[in-house]
Amino acid sequence: MKRIKWENRPFLLAVFLFFIILCTSGYGASTSSPLIRVKILQDKSRVQVRATGSYRIRALDLARERSFPSSHSILTIEASQQGIRASGEMWGGEVLIKPEGADSLIRVNSRRYRGQIIVQQKNSSLELINELPLEKYLWGVIKAEISPDWPRACVLAFTIAARTYAFKKLQDPSSRTTGYHVSSEQDDQVYRGVEGEDPLSRELVNETRGKILTYLGEIIEASYHACCGGYTASLSDVWGGKGYPYLVAKPDNFCKKSPYFSWEFKIKVEKLREILREKGPILGRLYRIKLLEFDQGRRVKRLEIEHQGGKRELTGKEFREAVGGGDLRSTLFTVKRWGPYFVFKGKGWGHGVGLCQEGAKVMGEQSYTYKEILEFYYPGTLVETVY
Repeated sequence: MKRIKWENRPFLLAVFLFFIILCTSGYGASTSSPLIRVKILQDKSRVQVRATGSYRIRALDLARERSFPSSHSILTIEASQQGIRASGEMWGGEVLIKPEGADSLIRVNSRRYRGQIIVQQKNSSLELINELPLEKYLWGVIKAEISPDWPRACVLAFTIAARTYAFKKLQDPSSRTTGYHVSSEQDDQVYRGVEGEDPLSRELVNETRGKILTYLGEIIEASYHACCGGYTASLSDVWGGKGYPYLVAKPDNFCKKSPYFSWEFKIKVEKLREILREKGPILGRLYRIKLLEFDQGRRVKRLEIEHQGGKRELTGKEFREAVGGGDLRSTLFTVKRWGPYFVFKGKGWGHGVGLCQEGAKVMGEQSYTYKEILEFYYPGTLVETVY
């Protein structure tokens, strides 16, 4: 991407913000905060919907609309061969569920959501998307990702990073095909709707309202993770590509006392073989795992698995994804064969790129400001208010 000249930065950010608000405005749009679409459920054949007040359901590809009073019983929505079925009627392939009262919330299964819900039928299953102002989306993210009771500067820094991540996603052209900008799970940011909110989270989001991170006039890739294990990773080492000057590998001594700083994972050789076969690499009896290449912080970039049928090479990222990130917490590990087991000893939790949540917590405890925390993890960036 062509770099934007420094002197044009404020003007271009203002133009981009206007474009985002214009393109996302519509049914229930907010002019003060751009709307974001969050995928909250997928691959469901049936969901149950109700509201805390009256609400309206509207077919987006048919001329059909209906209102329900707040006392209405649960509305069951199902996928069928003819399209979406609700209240005994057919509603086409896409419907919008919108609360009619200003303070009314839509409840999907057992969870409440602000804004409105879009239900799409994809083949024989349903996909649900929550559309709401970005700031209110963040209310349901903070507590799901970190504790709002952590040092205030830490949470403020994280909130700005989380907003930046989401704001950047509004630019992604893939949303025109998928119908959403982010998912509600760890592949983007964990979002739990109103059940994920608390007063302190809302206060901290409101305090940083509209603040994002930029680098030379561009909105940054605001990656973050739980614990870097003493060394952050560069974006290019983890995901490939050109990388960015503000996402580089460097020592981080702040997270050394974290409970996630070091870990050990032991797994039976036969169990590991079964897992790898299920995930893709078809292997015979396993003999040993050899680490071939490391990045600057000693994260595993490539490894080789010796097995009965020969040798199989995987990237560290591929291997971790196959085994599972809950057990193999990072690619910053060593491994040895110990009888019928493979024993992994490692550091950190997550990919290691960008802000280390455990490190930011300690920086807050040591009286660093939120701007100093952001400068440490995203060097050279600026905090800008865009709305």
